[in-house]
Amino acid sequence: MVQAQTKNASAKAEVAVKKEAPLPAMLDLEAASGQGSEYVTARDTKLPILKILYANSKVLDESDGKYIETAKQGDIYNETTGSLYKGKEGVIVVPCLYINTFNEWKDRGDSPGRPVGIHTDPSVMAQTSRGDDFKDRLPNGNYIEDTGNHFVYILDKDYNPIETALIAMKSTQKKKSKTWNSMIQSRRLQGKKGFFCPPSWATSYKLTTTKESNSGNSWYGWIVEFESLVKLILAKKNLNKLNKTQNQFRSNGNKAIRIV
Repeated sequence: MVQAQTKNASAKAEVAVKKEAPLPAMLDLEAASGQGSEYVTARDTKLPILKILYANSKVLDESDGKYIETAKQGDIYNETTGSLYKGKEGVIVVPCLYINTFNEWKDRGDSPGRPVGIHTDPSVMAQTSRGDDFKDRLPNGNYIEDTGNHFVYILDKDYNPIETALIAMKSTQKKKSKTWNSMIQSRRLQGKKGFFCPPSWATSYKLTTTKESNSGNSWYGWIVEFESLVKLILAKKNLNKLNKTQNQFRSNGNKAIRIV
């Protein structure tokens, strides 16, 4: 009996030891990046659109499920991740890719809340005529908005990439889009063979908002300012990450925009 009890005690001790064994070393999550999403395509995701909040934004409506108490008009909001940035403080972004589209919309009330057609050929504008509401309308009654789509990476306060986003600039903001593109293309660095224009993903820009107006209306618009060269403030690993993101946008950007 004593021997049996001794054996049982030994067995329990072994079990106890096994339970208290140290956990395995931390998994290399970076090496497993993307696993589980191998079959996810642009059709299966929602574009993380970064937009300026206006008076009729759902985020500002107390009766809406998306309401954020601290949000105000002019703030910057990522409608996919729910991230909120104060308009005056702004957000730092890295431009990874630009695509110009001509988005076809139905009038409010008939619209599904997204473009009913997305055109990449500017010749579609030749089919439009300017309506009394100053919109460029097709023969079917829908209107076209010339839209500058800026795919960006958002950086945190330490200049580390934290999330991707799409900034669509149209109407009064289309001029800002053109100015931003000009700023990117006019940037120059000294290289071994002379001066060259660095890739857009090697530069960062600070985006803030400001109130704008004309004779009858007021709204908030973008302010785009050059921040710095990314390569001087980011580790090589993060710079490579931006490079890969640019290539992903190039491969999937048009497909993603077409199914917004």
